Parts: sequence; structure tokens; C-alpha cells
Amino acid sequence: MIGVVNASPLIYLGKIGRLNILPKIFSEVWTSKEVKLEVLSKDLAPEIPLIEQAFNTWLKLYKIKNDSLKINLLKLNIHLGEASIIASAYELKQVKKEAIAIIDDLTAREIARTFNIPVIGTVGILLRSVKDHLLTKKQCKNHLEFLLEETSFRITPKLYFKILKKLEELQ
Repeated sequence: MIGVVNASPLIYLGKIGRLNILPKIFSEVWTSKEVKLEVLSKDLAPEIPLIEQAFNTWLKLYKIKNDSLKINLLKLNIHLGEASIIASAYELKQVKKEAIAIIDDLTAREIARTFNIPVIGTVGILLRSVKDHLLTKKQCKNHLEFLLEETSFRITPKLYFKILKKLEELQ
């Protein structure tokens, strides 16, 4: 399965030092030039060296062939990075057959689903990491708590408790 990752999952996984999980879950990990510019524009962020290392090693840059799709997606009130990720995932899915968009924004996720593109977000990556034995349940919970307490990452309390319940159900 190929992962096509947006800015916020890159940033948040970088903030918890777990960016390296992506190439362990996915056979290939792609992003767009728009996302690269977005994530590397925050010079003083502590996760920048990890993100730069990812770009220098396993994170591939996808060049969208059909800019009209990206332009039309922008009309749906999503950011340029999200539009480029959906367009990239759509094109990669046509060629590689298995592509998933890694996006946190709910509107962008819904749009991706209308194109039959599966989606996962930062939380889903963390839960998948527990399922794949890349993280323990305790590590996952600690990472979630850090994201909620120390970053701009936001989820509702109801969703947080749903995530904790799902985490406990994982083997």
C-alpha cells in the first residue's frame, strides 16, 4: 500500500519523533511539492531535521500530471496542500492501484472519499502502529497526550475516549 501524506501528519509525527513509522507501514510514501514547501517553511520547528531527513531518504515527491484536478479541488475550500495530496493519491491510485491519503482535515478526508481514495490520519497511523507492533499501547497513549497537550492538534473529548477504547481493544 502506498501512502500519500499531507503536512499535518508529517508535522505531528515529527513532533513526537515517530515520522519513521510511515515507511514501516507503507511500501512507498509520497507527498507533493506544495506540502514540502509548507512543512519546511517553519525553520525553527524542532521536527524540521526529521522531515528533511525523510525527504533525503524515503519520502518521495510526486509531480501531479493533471493540474486541473488540483485546481478544481481548491474550489471546495480546502488548502493547496490537501488538494495536491488528493490529486496525487488519485493519480497514484490509477497507476499503482493501492494508494491511501494520509490527511487529518475532515473536509479533505470527505472529498478524498468521494474519489474512492481511502484515508487515514495521524491518530489512525498511531493506532495502526500499535496493531503492527511498532508502538506499545502505552507509547501510543503518551503520544496522543503529548499531541493534545503540547501542540495545536485537536480532537473532541468524545473522539479521544473513542480512540482510547479502540486502543484497548487492539491485540
